[in-house]
Amino acid sequence: MFHKKMILAIIVSSLVLIAGLTLMFSLNQEKTDTQENLAEQQHALETSIAKWFVNDYEGVEEIEFTGWGHSPETGDWYMRVIVNKDNRMSLSFDNLEGLEAMSGSVHSPKTFKVIEKPEVEELPAIRYRVKDIEQTSLEGIIVIYSKDYKGD
Repeated sequence: MFHKKMILAIIVSSLVLIAGLTLMFSLNQEKTDTQENLAEQQHALETSIAKWFVNDYEGVEEIEFTGWGHSPETGDWYMRVIVNKDNRMSLSFDNLEGLEAMSGSVHSPKTFKVIEKPEVEELPAIRYRVKDIEQTSLEGIIVIYSKDYKGD
């Protein structure tokens, strides 16, 4: 009788261990998938932002993305873009779904010297021009994505 209980306890313990390991692996895979999806969204949005700069500003040769931040309280996303090595602009987004989600931009006129193209003033807001902006070519433009950013 004692041997049967011991064997049963070993079998139950083994099943619990296997179930726990399976659950842990599953949750870890889910986390990895979520992180990969987030990285893909950020990369796609960075490409759209780069196209926006090339479309709307003169003389853009290099665009560098320094990485993303997220506010759990508001749900907003934010990042800093460096254009042509020393022109910094901070951007904020309601989500990572595209340029339509841009909620603001901040830069210092004293340090941001990239000039907006004259015709841009007459154009509608970015969210209404996304299809046109997405057609902009990045050929010849150096784009350093946040995943490759090495720091200031």
